[in-house]
Amino acid sequence: KTASQALSVHHMREICDAAVIFGDELCQGKSKSPENSFIRQGLLAGGVLWLIVPITGMGDGEQLVNIHNQYSEAVWDTESAQTIHSSSHFHVIRLNKRACLVNAWTCPWMDKAAKIGMGTQANLPFGMTNESDIIPRSSETYLQYERRVASDLTITPSVAERTKEKIDVSQTEVPVYATVLTEANTRKAICTLQNHGFVIIKGLLPPEQTIPWGKAVLSDFASAVERLKNHPTRPVDLINPQTATSGEHRAFEPLSYKEMAMREDLRVDLRSGPEMEMLRRVENDLAFQSMKMDDGDDENNLNDGPSTVNAMLMGTTRSWRFHPSLVAILKHTFNPRNEALFKGNFGRWNFGGSGPDGSPQPFRIGQIGSVLSCPGAADQAIHADTPHLFETIDCLPCHYANVFTPGYKITNEPSNAVIKNEFDTDGNWTGNSSMGGTALVHGSHKLSVSAMLLSDDGDESTVLHRKEVLQLKTIRPSLDVGDVVIFDNRTLHYGLANTSCSESAENSDTGRRPLLYLNVTQSWFHDPKNWDNFSKIF
Repeated sequence: KTASQALSVHHMREICDAAVIFGDELCQGKSKSPENSFIRQGLLAGGVLWLIVPITGMGDGEQLVNIHNQYSEAVWDTESAQTIHSSSHFHVIRLNKRACLVNAWTCPWMDKAAKIGMGTQANLPFGMTNESDIIPRSSETYLQYERRVASDLTITPSVAERTKEKIDVSQTEVPVYATVLTEANTRKAICTLQNHGFVIIKGLLPPEQTIPWGKAVLSDFASAVERLKNHPTRPVDLINPQTATSGEHRAFEPLSYKEMAMREDLRVDLRSGPEMEMLRRVENDLAFQSMKMDDGDDENNLNDGPSTVNAMLMGTTRSWRFHPSLVAILKHTFNPRNEALFKGNFGRWNFGGSGPDGSPQPFRIGQIGSVLSCPGAADQAIHADTPHLFETIDCLPCHYANVFTPGYKITNEPSNAVIKNEFDTDGNWTGNSSMGGTALVHGSHKLSVSAMLLSDDGDESTVLHRKEVLQLKTIRPSLDVGDVVIFDNRTLHYGLANTSCSESAENSDTGRRPLLYLNVTQSWFHDPKNWDNFSKIF
């Protein structure tokens, strides 16, 4: 017997914000029922589950212990489970589903199972120096802390937000919805991004808008691989980077091209190709018509290069590139306003400006691209994508941000010998996957934090402590289709290894991870990417 609050059919499955389950599943020897597993799957990330458990001679403490045994710590915040009511007939236990999962299979050199050392906790002012830090709890492990921080930095839209607007991107009769954040969740996302350097938003984008992009990326990459391998004068083997460079089958080091730039072996940044260009033209046309936005008479202005977003533009759900919630978050992140100061900006009268009215100034949204990692791609070196503009202020407002979202869906296929994804007994993904992801160091968009974490100064114990704090602040969020992470490009981060097994793949695309991205900048900022506009693949 189950009851749920705010139940809705969403992308062919029932979802709810909260659920109540009656039963004795926590009793020794009892197995989970399929009906209750269905409810637990449908409970949204960050949702609340109330377990109403009959008294069977078991004490309250025993039932809480059984929660740890029967509910995956990766999916559920079992550490915070608590009995909120007891009577002579039943207990009521509250359990939260984690807002965000982490990929604990990655970074094997980190001992995330270890408890956070007393030395690390005692010296926190050395490593955690600003008001945005989340302080570790007593006896907490690095992994428990990471899961808690990942959830704290995650926005979890409700059923009402996820069914706010129906869109037509499917030929089936199943309704497709676009998630639109409330004003409160939008403000929370802006604050999180400003304080921590990144924010995660669950289920913001319709899979019907992102999966086609992932397929286009995989198709164009496969075409690029073949074209470069069979190049008449300068063959390049992207899939076998260790190919011999002498003899009859001589291969060359890959270059950067108009459509693609190398990041490392088996990891490329793909920004265009025949399939991507076709999809880009269709989606941009829909988006610009919907927003009644003029980007010039030349079609190249529309489909090649960034588009300028002015203060009045609200965005559209017809293309995830201009999603209204993304536009709102980025607009205010790039334009923080101080009520006591904005009226003094009289320079805004220049060049036909509106004067010091405090309105958001324009910013630019780039075209959709993808960082694609193949099986065998290693961990990247820790890095930031853009420098600070000045080195005299700890953290100026953001001038360059990235939006990441998967171009693929996490699936539960035990027979898949290439990709390994872990699921709990209810069928909930635990966040663990062989395809990797992206690790981010929260708070590192601030000069003071990055300087402390990566400095070589000090004795051996000081350097060791820095490594402990870096491990503490490294978050490996697991994204499924529709999830988004927005991060300030000054934030330290690195791509995680793709350990999927390509040798078992019947389809060459299997195991390749297309991570879609948007580059978003202040209107005056130019990003000198390492593209070669004269060397073309297609």
